[in-house]
Amino acid sequence: MIYTQIRAFDAVAREGSFSRAAEILGVTQPALTIQVKALEQRYGVKLLQRQGRTVTLTELGARLFKMSRRMAGLEEQIRETLAVSQALEEGHLRLAVDGPHIAMGLFARFIARHPGVALSVALGNSRFVRQELLDRRADVAILPGVSGHPQIHAMPLWHHEAVVIVAAGHPWADRSRVALADLDGQPMIGREEGSMTQRIVDEALAAAGVTPRPVLQLGSREALCEAVAAGLGIGIVWAIEAQGSGRFRTVPLRETIGSTDYVACLKSEWMRKAIKAFFQVAAGLPGNRKDIAALRMG
Repeated sequence: MIYTQIRAFDAVAREGSFSRAAEILGVTQPALTIQVKALEQRYGVKLLQRQGRTVTLTELGARLFKMSRRMAGLEEQIRETLAVSQALEEGHLRLAVDGPHIAMGLFARFIARHPGVALSVALGNSRFVRQELLDRRADVAILPGVSGHPQIHAMPLWHHEAVVIVAAGHPWADRSRVALADLDGQPMIGREEGSMTQRIVDEALAAAGVTPRPVLQLGSREALCEAVAAGLGIGIVWAIEAQGSGRFRTVPLRETIGSTDYVACLKSEWMRKAIKAFFQVAAGLPGNRKDIAALRMG
């Protein structure tokens, strides 16, 4: 019985909602609520704070959730071990991604190869994605800046280079290149705190002794591109994010600002069949082998 109650608690904590957790587990919401309340009453503890439809974890609940996530991962490993002779025909992977541009092509390839494995995806900045992985809310993450982390197994996925974007009618729209020094004092659209892209850009500007004039700080690259297209300022994004729009122009930088995205999982989860399959598909992306080899040699 306690296993059922912990599984119910884990689902609610993971989804942040009794209704979504009940749907995923295939039970009614009242039945799920009874299971969680029974667990709390059994030990005389408070695991969840309920405010309307919002559910947050208490301090004890957060500690239990880390353990229940490990239990869920171990359960999945046991299931896969027992099914070792079978092909990967079913399952569910939760992914967290800091940008859809590369990820969607990777997802398409994975689904084509393993159509029985369902994917659910959470999008956010690098800080959010990293925390989703460390908290075991995500099985696999795609993000920069995780190489060498003691808990994370990571493989280089793609290398990006930054470009300047300006509105179609901007005086720089027809320039062949822009130097970082040109950005000094210019109106600049930036990303929110927690964005790895913004941190890399800020470090490059500081190293060059350049101080733009901040105009807006926005919570997504899509919003940044829209603000630039509306003529509110200049932006810096990765080249792959600046494709396919007639509303702004892409201008290469004289200096190189680069970043590497990784596909990552917790080291403790690496042996799961579905996760290894995802890494195998990622390693086979066009151009990825060349980029990985270059990164390892560099």
